[in-house]
Amino acid sequence: MRIAHFWMTLFAVVLIGCGSAAPLTPTRSPVEVRQTQIALQGLPTVPPAPTELARPTATPRPAINLVELLNLSDDDPRALGDPKAPVLMIEFTDYECPFCARFVSETRPRIISEFVETGIVRLVVRDFPLTSIHASAVLAASVTHCAAAQDRFWPVYEMLFQTHGVEWGGVPKRDRATLIELAGNLGLDTAQLTACLDDPATEAAVLAELEAASRLGINSTPNFLVNGQLVRGALPFESFASLIRQLAGR
Repeated sequence: MRIAHFWMTLFAVVLIGCGSAAPLTPTRSPVEVRQTQIALQGLPTVPPAPTELARPTATPRPAINLVELLNLSDDDPRALGDPKAPVLMIEFTDYECPFCARFVSETRPRIISEFVETGIVRLVVRDFPLTSIHASAVLAASVTHCAAAQDRFWPVYEMLFQTHGVEWGGVPKRDRATLIELAGNLGLDTAQLTACLDDPATEAAVLAELEAASRLGINSTPNFLVNGQLVRGALPFESFASLIRQLAGR
């Protein structure tokens, strides 16, 4: 019994440790061979499996259309760069996120100067407010949507990151009046901005972008889609630059 158990264990180890193993060839007497042949002759014939069962086919998931899902357009007021640029970089941001602020201050300027302004990258911003930890994130994103309607998105985008934690942050009722005032200092029509913030469709648009981003695997900020490749975090400039050059064939 011990010898038999040893050989069975050895055989199992070979199968686990190797990708494939040749089957052992048993030694059988002529009588055993003849008995096996007779037994097989008496077995019933098993009909072949139907084709639809023998060759199952998986139903492929439909590809996600980024243009429709994220409402991308050539005249997008929340985009910079040539719409025909070889690299599309979509930034998912939260205006109360310190890591987003780090990306904006340390990495984004070089991406714009070296890749956006040279026609290599189209940079688009979309919202991913972290509602569970940032109380004013939806409000701030709503302000940028209203600013975009006045063609003043980028000045407001910059202002929000520069003033967060100093002049506003985390108290929506107080922050609303502060953000309207700060936006007015940038030349926005504050009456129009106030009416836009009062419109439930504005916040609904922000939350719709949050849901759309979630469908793409976005789960934190900042996150990026670079020609469809998901990049997470405020990475150093060279990390983005290496990927962009690769995708652009530079």
